[in-house]
Amino acid sequence: MLQRVLPAWSRADHPVMRYVLGVTAPAPRRLQIARLLLVLIGLVALIGGALVVGNSITDNTLLDQPVSKALMAVVFWPTFVAQIGLRAIVLGLTVGSIGAEKRRQTWDSVRTTTDGAALTVRARWSAVIFYRVRILIGVLLAVRLVLIGAILFDLTAFSGDYLQYLSGGVIPNVPLAVAVILLALVMTASLLLPITGLGFDAALGVLLSTFVNKRLYIGLVQILLVALRVGIVAGLVALIDPFIDPINSTIDDGLMWLLLFALAAMGDWGLSLLYLGYLGQQVWPAVPYSLLLGLALLIFVFVQTVLTDVLLALAARRAERNE
Repeated sequence: MLQRVLPAWSRADHPVMRYVLGVTAPAPRRLQIARLLLVLIGLVALIGGALVVGNSITDNTLLDQPVSKALMAVVFWPTFVAQIGLRAIVLGLTVGSIGAEKRRQTWDSVRTTTDGAALTVRARWSAVIFYRVRILIGVLLAVRLVLIGAILFDLTAFSGDYLQYLSGGVIPNVPLAVAVILLALVMTASLLLPITGLGFDAALGVLLSTFVNKRLYIGLVQILLVALRVGIVAGLVALIDPFIDPINSTIDDGLMWLLLFALAAMGDWGLSLLYLGYLGQQVWPAVPYSLLLGLALLIFVFVQTVLTDVLLALAARRAERNE
């Protein structure tokens, strides 16, 4: 199904894509086993840490909490950390792409073919997003679908009037049908943000690869980009923790709205908004016009998609001229 909707140059059977996917030799079996063990150990550590944190931030044990609250307490931090790690992986896979071609002395051959450099640039971006990290992206989306299921379950509370109760008296005061649409926009944006966010990071990495070719500089750029990403996310979390009640905040309403938007757009990719106990009971009544966050995030998704295409076009043009 995926192959049918992708452009021809990004499909696995395209000659350029076959070349890009086949560039990296398979890792030795021992290394593959070691990587699998590290992933399993990391997963167990994240789940264990999440259970400890989840119990510490709730008044009672997780088993005594509502399903949606216990679920968010368990999955939020592991998913949050995994997202940061995935961003680092995507940048690492793309920043050195052109430099790797030059070290293998294949870049001249690529450039001499018709649109070879531009197709290779786009194929490398597509290979990362649609092939190399697709399983990890699928995990992020699966977590979000589970949380969306919890939201839909919560909406059945109070004989189906829970959303009307949450949206009553908030600014702006909207009819129930509009509140349903705005909540749906939040859920949709939260599903799309990981894809467009990683796509933007990959496009940025490919563009930077046209400027930096030496391994030392590539490594420094990777470290700098990862540190910058982590710094931005950590700064946003420090300014407004997803579980801090905005009602008790001393931050100006306008600034609080911007921080909530920035955290959802560039920090946790809307993950914290997929819990009605936080979004509906704390954010909506405390922050005016926060009901419109979903609409703003969808606009951000569109803008980020356009910027990704612009970065890829710039990278393709630079690659055509890159000696």
